[in-house]
Amino acid sequence: MGEGLADHRPEFEASGREWRTPPLWGVGYNRRVTGREHYLHDGRARTIEEAVLWHGGEAEAARQGFTSLTSPERTALILFLDSL
Repeated sequence: MGEGLADHRPEFEASGREWRTPPLWGVGYNRRVTGREHYLHDGRARTIEEAVLWHGGEAEAARQGFTSLTSPERTALILFLDSL
C-alpha cells in the first residue's frame, strides 16, 4: 500500500498503513446529517471524488478507471454513490 493514505497510527493488529474500509451504504447521508463532507478513514477528503483520487496501491486500478471516465460518467457515478 502506498504512503498517500497512511496516517501512521497503529490500531490493534493494524499498522498505520492499514485500515478497514467502511461500507458505502449511507455515504450519501454524510453531508445531510453532519452538514459537511468527510471521507476516507480519517476524514481528510472533502468530497467523494477527492477520496477516490487519494487512493493508490491496491486501489490504483480503480482510481485510474475513475480518472478515465468522462465528466458526465464521473458525475453519474458520484450521484449514484450519493444515493446510497
